[in-house]
Amino acid sequence: MKQAILLHNPGAGDEDHVKSDLIQAIEQEGFGCVYFSIKKDDSWKTQLDQADFIIVAGGDGTVRTVVKQLVKRNALDKKIPIAILPMGTANNLSKTLGIDNEEARETHIKNWKTSRPKRFDLGVIKNADTTDFFMESAGYGLFPNLIQAMDAEDKSGLETAKDELKFALTVLQRLVLTAEAADFWLQADGQVYQGKCLLLEVMNIRSIGPNLILSNEAETDDGVFNVVYVAEEQREAFAAYVGRLIDGENDPGFAYNTFHAAALTIDCDSKYMHLDDELILPLKNPLVLEVRENVLAFLVNDAG
Repeated sequence: MKQAILLHNPGAGDEDHVKSDLIQAIEQEGFGCVYFSIKKDDSWKTQLDQADFIIVAGGDGTVRTVVKQLVKRNALDKKIPIAILPMGTANNLSKTLGIDNEEARETHIKNWKTSRPKRFDLGVIKNADTTDFFMESAGYGLFPNLIQAMDAEDKSGLETAKDELKFALTVLQRLVLTAEAADFWLQADGQVYQGKCLLLEVMNIRSIGPNLILSNEAETDDGVFNVVYVAEEQREAFAAYVGRLIDGENDPGFAYNTFHAAALTIDCDSKYMHLDDELILPLKNPLVLEVRENVLAFLVNDAG
């Protein structure tokens, strides 16, 4: 019997009910299961080596919380695969991995019997003072600005994840029209890119924020980033594009400026910066970003 450690980020008032349902569904498929609420208990951090795989029941931020602990481990420690039960709003990470958040939890759990571990590269970001990592993306301008703006918005009237995603696109469109462009300079593979941008993102997955696809061809195991930026002169066109998404039109795509790089150096004067879903103060420039290959493994279905 494979032993799982279940790390759950419960919503308000639903912990006991969801906990029992999850444990029952997992054990019915023949897995051993030890449950932890990551909001209440840190003791799971010392239990990881007892598990054959980790189950993360939550959204992208919950996965990052778990991965923060995994990257602290010694390189000689065993690599423990992660299975995701997507329970967040956007679930950008699981969507890139081909994990359908519309499927029933029981289907996800059943699929783990035949799932394979998929290699996952991490991004490392560093300067003279700091070293950190990101799983999904790191960037400047609109999306860190959006994180800050959404924290200040009243979302009490939003009933579903779909409502919240549409509302976030509405806020994003407003920011596109009003945001101050930032001067940027970056170098990758001997090429220099510079100008004024509204958005500059170093992508390790395909989408960001309210499921906005910035790099549909991004792969988590290809050893390169997909670097994407929207120049100041694209402001009106980008706002119109976001408007079409709000209206529910089929995504016609947008002419992002984009290229691949395994390592790059960035200097940007944006007031806002993020690592995954965390808003941070801009790190002291210049920054070096590098791919670290095969750091993690996620369980994915071969059909996904």
